Amino acid sequence: MSLVSGLIALGTTVLLSPVVLWLLERLRLVDTPNYRSLHDKPTPRGGGLAVLGGAVVGLVLQPQRVGLTALLAGALAFGILGFADDVRGIPAIGKLLMQGLITAGLLPSLIGSVSGSAALRVAVACLVLLWIVSFVNAFNFMDGINGISATQALIAGGYWFFLGTVENVPELAVGGLVIAGAALGFAPFNFPRALMFLGDVGSYFIGAWMAILVVIGIRAGLVLEAVLAPVALYLADTFLAIVRRVRRGERWHEAHRDHVYQRLVALGWSHTRTTGFVGIVVLACSAIGAVTLVVQPQALRVLADAAIVSLLGAYLLSPALVKRRRFPSSPSISPMG
Repeated sequence: MSLVSGLIALGTTVLLSPVVLWLLERLRLVDTPNYRSLHDKPTPRGGGLAVLGGAVVGLVLQPQRVGLTALLAGALAFGILGFADDVRGIPAIGKLLMQGLITAGLLPSLIGSVSGSAALRVAVACLVLLWIVSFVNAFNFMDGINGISATQALIAGGYWFFLGTVENVPELAVGGLVIAGAALGFAPFNFPRALMFLGDVGSYFIGAWMAILVVIGIRAGLVLEAVLAPVALYLADTFLAIVRRVRRGERWHEAHRDHVYQRLVALGWSHTRTTGFVGIVVLACSAIGAVTLVVQPQALRVLADAAIVSLLGAYLLSPALVKRRRFPSSPSISPMG
């Protein structure tokens, strides 16, 4: 049944995408390039409506377990918030408050089975709330070049489908395959040439979907790094960008060009090459993450974790290495500089 749901999400997204593109053009929802942009022409934004529609149609066909209901309701609420931001714009503090309220409403479904003291339950609730809100915004920050977020969702979703199938976590398997199918259906409209962008509706929806799947996987008792492996690059890149901006005394939450992938494009890499590079690293981290499920003894698991950290380190250092090769006489830069 999960395979059917994934195919339906794929087909629905493909069918909806031209309709959504027409609608965005009629509504004149267009992203106009500015000095922070990595695009050079106005492009419709809000294409994530097609992803939202495809994923919702794919998932509603499934028997509604508690985890899937929370997944559907939470991602849909975040998507609606994102679309409101695309259409009218919402102040940053207002968006953050709404994100927190949406996540708080999901907590009874996501952590209702947690046992222990009241203090422990409060701590878990705070961690889950912080995780979902943080990752939704990280995903939004990272959605800046053609195909990057569709690639991330496709690889992560396919990986979680594998993980959930092998470890018998049906919600993780179904949710992963549905978002992978929807991302694949949207990809031709965003890569290699962008006919439309996901917009906040798409990045909020996919980011929330993926964040909730992580909670579902961890709640099921899966190894932490195995569940987080496919999103580790987005987390590392966002964390580094924030650190760079804070060190320079800049507002970390404003639009910027400090992410690794943005710096690679600024150094001359095409969107296609950069997205491919990101996809390869995400795929490699996912493959190593799967190894942590089965390796024995514990020392081998530690080695697998170290391999993921090394891959992420190489990714974070890549702009400095590219700059050194392109401009051998210029001073080297560090990822923190």
